Amino acid sequence: MIAALQGRAAQALIGLALLVGLLLAAWLVLDRLDTMIERAEKAAIEKRDAHWTAEIERGNAEANRRIADQAKAALAIETDANARIRAVENQLASLETANAALPHGDACGLGRDRVRLLPH
Repeated sequence: MIAALQGRAAQALIGLALLVGLLLAAWLVLDRLDTMIERAEKAAIEKRDAHWTAEIERGNAEANRRIADQAKAALAIETDANARIRAVENQLASLETANAALPHGDACGLGRDRVRLLPH
């Protein structure tokens, strides 16, 4: 009878050892699976962040290009305006010089020579 109990106790211990071994193996598998999921999640987040970082950089580059284009256009407009102003100032200076060179500078009104100086 004791031998039978010892045989059953030995079988129970073997069964318990197998159960503990299976549970340990299951825990290791689940731990490994959890690690794989965390790595995949981290990789997906990094990929998404890289995508949006690239999009932001593209947008910034486009905005900087437009700002540069506008600055070039403004500089061209300013250069043209300054050239026109200089031309008008030169024209006015030559008109004043021509007017001062005419005789009868103290005469009142416009004479024929002064009228000819006016642009048509």
